[in-house]
Amino acid sequence: MKAVYQIGLNTFRETIRSHVVYLVLLFTAILILLSVSFGEWSVFARVQVIEDFGLAAMSISGLLLAIFIGVGLLGREISSKTIYHVLAKPVSRSSFITGKFAGLLAVLVLIYIIMAVFFMATLTIMGGHVNCLIVSAIICIWMETAIIVSASVFFSTFASPVLAALFSTAFYIAGHLNDLVSVHVSAKSGIFPGIQKTIYYLIPNLEHLNIRDHVVYNIVLPGGYMEMAVCYGCLYVILFITLGCVIFGKKDL
Repeated sequence: MKAVYQIGLNTFRETIRSHVVYLVLLFTAILILLSVSFGEWSVFARVQVIEDFGLAAMSISGLLLAIFIGVGLLGREISSKTIYHVLAKPVSRSSFITGKFAGLLAVLVLIYIIMAVFFMATLTIMGGHVNCLIVSAIICIWMETAIIVSASVFFSTFASPVLAALFSTAFYIAGHLNDLVSVHVSAKSGIFPGIQKTIYYLIPNLEHLNIRDHVVYNIVLPGGYMEMAVCYGCLYVILFITLGCVIFGKKDL
């Protein structure tokens, strides 16, 4: 645990100094501010547009963080050869992967706190109200990002940064389209039903973590929904990090 903590702390310090983090924060802030002007052109109320657009911007920002930070995590360590100095010490490869992910997870917590504060402040200034649904939606988006980052770390253990970025993007898109796959599976239709079933059961359904409609239309979540959603996300995070540790443990360095 001490090795995991030290690696995680170093990863947090290195990542927080990255220009990519600040560019993503700036990108999110611009999108949230743009949603204010978009509200003038929408048939919906301005507050609804800000809520929907702001939460969507935070979700896309999570994908960008996974692509620009998560997928290059191991590649940078190998190219700079710092990984050899770390593994030469009494540090297991699984501790290295776990520590790296823990550091990224801590960065995600900080980034989402900043984005949430800015989003809530903008919403309040424009006449909206911060409620439990909005907080729940932000937690779900953070959980979604944690899954994407864990998947990007997993992809980076066996693929180049470019391929890992492509895999992560495809994973994000497939996760949000999984509901469409489930319709074909339940109807037993489609050209490749076997492939559809495999995609449906292996790829997490990220739409379970998308509750923007509940926020926009003020629909109360069913009892125990958040607990189940967090557990659902944690299980996939554990799965991808475990697979990453297994593959990285067999990687020839």
